[in-house]
Amino acid sequence: MTDSEEYANAKTVMMAEDQDYYEDLSKYLNVLSNPVRLHILKIIEHTPKEANEIAGEIGTSYVNTKKHLEKMLTAGIITKEAGFGRATSRGSLPVWKYTTRPGGIEEIIRNLGLFSNLDIHIKGSELAAKVEEARRMVSREYAGETPVIFVLGGPADGKTFPLLEAVTRIGREEKRLGPLMAEDSAAIYYAPPGTVTGDGAIVVSREFDLVTRISRPHAEIQQKEGGWYLTDRGSTGGTYLNDNPCEENREVRLMAGDIIDLARGPRGVRFLFTVAEVQDTKDES
Repeated sequence: MTDSEEYANAKTVMMAEDQDYYEDLSKYLNVLSNPVRLHILKIIEHTPKEANEIAGEIGTSYVNTKKHLEKMLTAGIITKEAGFGRATSRGSLPVWKYTTRPGGIEEIIRNLGLFSNLDIHIKGSELAAKVEEARRMVSREYAGETPVIFVLGGPADGKTFPLLEAVTRIGREEKRLGPLMAEDSAAIYYAPPGTVTGDGAIVVSREFDLVTRISRPHAEIQQKEGGWYLTDRGSTGGTYLNDNPCEENREVRLMAGDIIDLARGPRGVRFLFTVAEVQDTKDES
């Protein structure tokens, strides 16, 4: 086989693998782009329930509920586990109960945030539009008016921090102004206003390998009229928004699904920003 033939075969295999990936992604997005399934996720997020219970809460038939559950199981969004139903004269009968995986909702939000920042070039913009629609629907269903950042990867993977103050600093451990708290031993923790600085702070501990490239403060998230903004505060390792470097002391508008990196690298600190978005009145018709 010639070099050109080997190259052609390798390219064909890569294209087939890409096609499989995008088909799986499309199925995943179709599952999430359904308000009934999002409602089911909320119902079973904290308490496993059997199909009959779920059907009663969403107001649809058992058969339709089972169809929704099977699609969600196939996409790996939920799991089912054996349990016992209500007690009867013959005792408690075994049933299947459905629930989200531990951290399942956070994982879905993380996935959609990551997908929304991929460079997708399949079937024009169709798949990219599906990502955005699913992301908007999940944000509306789960994100409140208070924005949240999720830690992606590292020893604090999956940890969430609501942005409760108008200004929140992000960076390396600083000299404390207030008393130590139990959570201060965590890889990343929240320091209320007055304990580290005058502002609330999300503090990165020495458990992160790249902490020496993270400044104090490294960046700042601030609420202003019209939205939330990220600002690099002259950091050592740089601040990146969706892989684009932020200019020092220049505000950048944050949108739901944005990825924030402090000191880029395989073991750097990465956050996903999400917040409920105001629905355009044009979409409500």
